[in-house]
Amino acid sequence: MGKTKMPKVSIITPLYNGSKTLMETAESVLSQDFREWEWILFDDGSSDNTKDIAKELCARHKGKILFFTHEGGRNHGTAYTRNRAVEKSESSIISFIDQDDIWYNNRLSHHLEIFDRRPDCAMIWGPALYWYRNRTFKQPVGMRGKGLESGRYEPPDFVEIFLSDLRGTPLPSASLVRRNEFEKVNGYEESIRGSEDIVLWLKLAEKFPIYYDDEILIKYRKHQDSTLRQASDSGRMDEWNLIFYKWVIDFLKRISADENIIEENKFAYYKCLKKIAARMNYPESRMELFRRLKSYPELKKKYTGDYLLDLFLPFDTATRISAKLRFDIFRKNRN
Repeated sequence: MGKTKMPKVSIITPLYNGSKTLMETAESVLSQDFREWEWILFDDGSSDNTKDIAKELCARHKGKILFFTHEGGRNHGTAYTRNRAVEKSESSIISFIDQDDIWYNNRLSHHLEIFDRRPDCAMIWGPALYWYRNRTFKQPVGMRGKGLESGRYEPPDFVEIFLSDLRGTPLPSASLVRRNEFEKVNGYEESIRGSEDIVLWLKLAEKFPIYYDDEILIKYRKHQDSTLRQASDSGRMDEWNLIFYKWVIDFLKRISADENIIEENKFAYYKCLKKIAARMNYPESRMELFRRLKSYPELKKKYTGDYLLDLFLPFDTATRISAKLRFDIFRKNRN
């Protein structure tokens, strides 16, 4: 039966080789006690039978579930795919669920009830239950994972909170965003891979109030087959992180953020450079580190002392010494 009215929520799911988990995710969407939604499935170049599963879901739920693919079946990355899926959607509220996560059956109704009462907020989110094969635990949230009170947070409160511990940033599957504000910040940054959701939350947190609700309504599956785990194991995530941290540094400078936060992210960038270089033998790794620093003159000047430590010490030892010195300086400045 076709749609008779515009749905209240558009659910967005980018697909990539998700055949092992997609049906379980679909069952959690279909069991929602709130039914005024459309679900956009958008394949990003899968090579398994994910597309067949998506087409089967569409056939079974015509008008409710829609399926799209990139031209030529190409892979463009999650940020690009989510943006294209949002363009295909109709609702004023956007919800995301990844192909391997699970919603509790009141996830939409609970968040929407709060969201309807808080039209001043651009986004609502809550913590996830981190779900491993043999254990679960609540996602750490708040300043350095120390927790958050439910309620409205003013811009740019969440910028510092999110960057204090990236594990505590919203998961797409636990977030609702108003389309108007999503479009005002130009959606996902398509140059970012692996951390594209964090960048979106930072852009929203800079400009708009955000509501946090402390009830767990999703299970976030942690497994070896996830895109992020595979990128991490292959080393691609480290290269992606360089682009991410460069974006964050430029963003923080633009909004005149606290200098300590900028310094933390510069140091994170430098540590990421060392992690990439560390895959090589001793002389090649130091040459690679110097070469990459040279392409970022601001950091090359700033980390000359660190680089000298790295020349004569193992990277791990040099990093611990650098971090200890920075902590001592930070504590002295605070006092």
